[in-house]
Amino acid sequence: MRDEPRERRVGRDAPANPSAAPGQLELVRAFVNTLDIEAATDVLATPGDARRWLAERGVRVRRLGETEHRSLVEVREAIRDAVRAGGDAEEGEAPARLESLAAKHPLTVRLTGSGAVPLAPVESGVGGFIGGIFAIVATSLVDGSWFRLKSCPNDRCRWLFYDHSRNRSRTWCSMDLCGSRAKMRTYRARRRAAVS
Repeated sequence: MRDEPRERRVGRDAPANPSAAPGQLELVRAFVNTLDIEAATDVLATPGDARRWLAERGVRVRRLGETEHRSLVEVREAIRDAVRAGGDAEEGEAPARLESLAAKHPLTVRLTGSGAVPLAPVESGVGGFIGGIFAIVATSLVDGSWFRLKSCPNDRCRWLFYDHSRNRSRTWCSMDLCGSRAKMRTYRARRRAAVS
């Protein structure tokens, strides 16, 4: 899997990882980016791999079977597709698929002595992790941060990144990688057209 950050730091106040999402939304971004399409590596390739990745995030699972593994991968790809479809797309196959998967992992409002935890998964283990991911997605939809989560438009990349730009104009996961490649393809196409 490619190393983070994928862009160089610029200036003293630049974040360590300019693609990182704020708060808990970073877990969603990291979860989706467990598949590096360009490098053809998948951190969740097998149930054992997925179990180790979850353990690194504090999710203890004694056994992770094929069904749970398929659910993790399906949710990961549904989120990638929904982000790619556009964070504000209310209709269409990708958001509908994501909503259908979310319905399988119920959430609840938990009241504690220290206040309310707005959304919490009902399940534990892998189902609880997936429910927690959907709780983060729901919260980010409400606070607007979901709409800054983007997927690189390069079909051979599709890396998720968070658009920190003031006007939400960032297009590429990295101008050094996919942005430069796209500019070079455009330049070559123009040259070929001019020669013809």
